[in-house]
Amino acid sequence: MEHHDTIDNLNELNKVTEIKERINEWTETFLQSNITKTQPGSISWILHGEQPSEQSINIKFGRCGEFMAKEMVKMNAALELLPCGIQQINGRNKDVDLIFKNNETNTIHYFELKGNILLDTEKLPATIEKCEAIECHLREKYPDHIIECGILNWSIYNRRILTSGLANIKAFEKKIKVIHIEEFLKLVDMTWDEADYYSYFRIIGNKVRPHAINNF
Repeated sequence: MEHHDTIDNLNELNKVTEIKERINEWTETFLQSNITKTQPGSISWILHGEQPSEQSINIKFGRCGEFMAKEMVKMNAALELLPCGIQQINGRNKDVDLIFKNNETNTIHYFELKGNILLDTEKLPATIEKCEAIECHLREKYPDHIIECGILNWSIYNRRILTSGLANIKAFEKKIKVIHIEEFLKLVDMTWDEADYYSYFRIIGNKVRPHAINNF
């Protein structure tokens, strides 16, 4: 029994090592992209002048969450990544973040990914409306499947550490469930320690910010 436990632990460690390597590669490509500067008309510009826009960096880096989630899905043979990105939903183009199928449970999982759950009052209902439209589309497209729809807030491991944003989550959950990386790891059958998850992304952050400043 102990032998099998050791093998399982090694397999989980290998999965985390692999996903870290894939994120490292994504980050290296990200670092080669153009750095947006703060513009006249913004608070950052009037206070500090022209400098790398941290808001722009954060928005662009939000794509890392999508990449990471898709790579986790690909690493599980029981899961099938379905077409994501721009799709025709009810005659309108919608940018779908993540859709995958669990072939063992016959479930279609659809998630909108959010690095920042603190959406303003205008974006929050628009996001809910988008999720509901895509969920309805999936129910029509896959009538024989269970459809699970939600928001994946990937920038935190779980909500226990939140000091703000809970009101936004509760507003979402009147209509759509919100999960964090801890629950998503269970869906993709991967074990990644909470402390190590945060520690790893701090390392990534220490690469991104100095690069932006040095290449300004």
